[in-house]
Amino acid sequence: MPFLNRLRKFARRLPSTSVQWDSVFFSRADKNKRVFILCVLMALFALLLWFKGARLQLFPDDQVIRTKKNLFEKVVTIKPRRGIIYDRYGRELALSVSSHSLFADPSLIKNSFETADKLSRLMKIPRSRILKKIRNKKRRFVWIKRHVSDKEKERVLSWDIHGLGFIEEPKRVYPNETLMSQVLGFTGADGRGLEGLELFYDELLSGTEQKIVTPRDARGRPLFIDGGVFINKSRGSDIYLTIDSDLQFVLERELDTAIKSFKARSAMGLILNAQTSEILALAHSPNFNPNKPFRYSSEVYRNRIAADSFEPGSTFKTFIAAVALKENILPHTMFDGGDGQLKIGKHTIREAEADHKYKKISVSKMLAVSSNVGAAVLALKLTDQVLYPSLTEMGFGEKLEVDFPLEGKGALQELPWRDILTANVGFGQGVSATPLQMSAVYTAIANGGLLKKPYILHSTIHLGGQKKKAKESSVIRKIFTKEQSELLTFMLTQAVSQEGTGFRARIEGFLTAGKTGTAQKTDPKKRGYAQGKYISSFIGFVPADHPHFVIYIAVDEPTTKFYGSTVAAPVFSAVGSYAVRRAGIPPSFVEEPNILTSAETPVKPVINEKVSKEKTPNFVGLSLREAFQTANKFNVKLKVKGSGLVRSSIPFSGESLPQDRVVTVILNDLQ
Repeated sequence: MPFLNRLRKFARRLPSTSVQWDSVFFSRADKNKRVFILCVLMALFALLLWFKGARLQLFPDDQVIRTKKNLFEKVVTIKPRRGIIYDRYGRELALSVSSHSLFADPSLIKNSFETADKLSRLMKIPRSRILKKIRNKKRRFVWIKRHVSDKEKERVLSWDIHGLGFIEEPKRVYPNETLMSQVLGFTGADGRGLEGLELFYDELLSGTEQKIVTPRDARGRPLFIDGGVFINKSRGSDIYLTIDSDLQFVLERELDTAIKSFKARSAMGLILNAQTSEILALAHSPNFNPNKPFRYSSEVYRNRIAADSFEPGSTFKTFIAAVALKENILPHTMFDGGDGQLKIGKHTIREAEADHKYKKISVSKMLAVSSNVGAAVLALKLTDQVLYPSLTEMGFGEKLEVDFPLEGKGALQELPWRDILTANVGFGQGVSATPLQMSAVYTAIANGGLLKKPYILHSTIHLGGQKKKAKESSVIRKIFTKEQSELLTFMLTQAVSQEGTGFRARIEGFLTAGKTGTAQKTDPKKRGYAQGKYISSFIGFVPADHPHFVIYIAVDEPTTKFYGSTVAAPVFSAVGSYAVRRAGIPPSFVEEPNILTSAETPVKPVINEKVSKEKTPNFVGLSLREAFQTANKFNVKLKVKGSGLVRSSIPFSGESLPQDRVVTVILNDLQ
């Protein structure tokens, strides 16, 4: 026997001092003794092997553990249930629901071609793509389709094809479909955020990945015995936004209407809380359905309010007036109006309207009538050495660091400026800014001079129900004194007066402050401006005497009309009218002649609150529930005709209330 031969050779090598090893083991005379010793050695050898095995089982080292797992286990990673996104009132904007995803075990599929053909017809996936996945019999797990419909699942189960199975995993759903799509963004099939807030807050929403361990067979292939694997209850954090879904809906509706009315390329709008800089609504039109994002061009995904910078046009004149106030140039200060044109070298700056020719003009009137020449002259008077640091202090040329991916910062050229650039900056050319930057500075005017960072995250709820309030508005710096803010406000109310360009932005019963803008678009392929392409805008706040809302509206490339006063100002009025009524803010009826009757000397208006309580509130555009809420605040009784939203009232808004204080509201569907 080979074993005995090796043992004999080993014994011969040992020293023969006291024991004759050859005779001990191999002498025929002592056979029983030889067998006994051999059994003892074999028992010791077996004991050694048992001890070694026990040690590996009870006290394995890391290398042994890794080897075992690699040989006998397969780990499949599945994302846990993603956190819910709510608006400020707890209404769901994005949530995850249970869904089933189809996988295949190619080694168990007998007829790959027939299976691929069936799946292709049902799932609308190219047959070649499926066949490529399931032909390789060495593989034991491949995804066929993530998040299949219930109908597709039932159909596959009815086939009873060995080797096909389902894994339950969460699917992201946006119940309001297109509402706020550019803000929310969307996720991929694996649940990872790809755009918008889903991307920015991905780590917070996604939680911890779950590992599913499945056994392998002797060849190292994973075994899926029952065809179904279920995730546990782990989930990411829920987040509450500062967004008001009702305001968001109205803003999007009005932007859609503007696009249709003026045959525009697109439109965008923003509503901020005038005191805290909370983002209450942020909208783009056209938008997309984040439930089916890949059916749209990626161009429509972008949050242009935060990401895109463009020349603001005349809405920028407000900041030139602000710098003038800082330099002790008062609203009634008169300066050269250029009589309708201003020559600077080879360039000539003209007014937008041919009949706007002013030999002398005040700062206040320049803003009210939106004089390009007046703004250019004022900018040259201030000089680039004064304008640049003041505009930088307002935040132009730097990011606000808001909670959006790919935020833009605009462009403000370094000093020195040529005279033509200084003049152009006066009326919003040669400088670019994001709508968010513009709105932040107007908010500073509204709140008394504080530049605050806009924010959209209200609070978070972590696993276990612990609610954590997000960081509220943070003051970046003080950029205006209270007196400067008040003077700017009064000048902006004059811009919305009968003689101002923003007259169509007025909201009945409320003082409104704001500024129109009509900016030529630059041509990205050529130097200069694109012929006939404009961005029409309006930005302001309401009520002007105690600001609640800062509203920005921009319509891109309107074709039938293009002035901001005609295109964007009415949208501001419609949105602002709904916002103040929904908030239950009582109308402020200004006593004549205390309104800003003169562009030269703005005077703070006197509000007669006693009179306002005896006037009919504005119910137009409200839902029936909101109309009753408003009526209760004014101690008014309602009679209702029709259903839907309020389209009119008897008496009309602003008219004296009847003695019995009963108002009849007429709703939309009444013929």
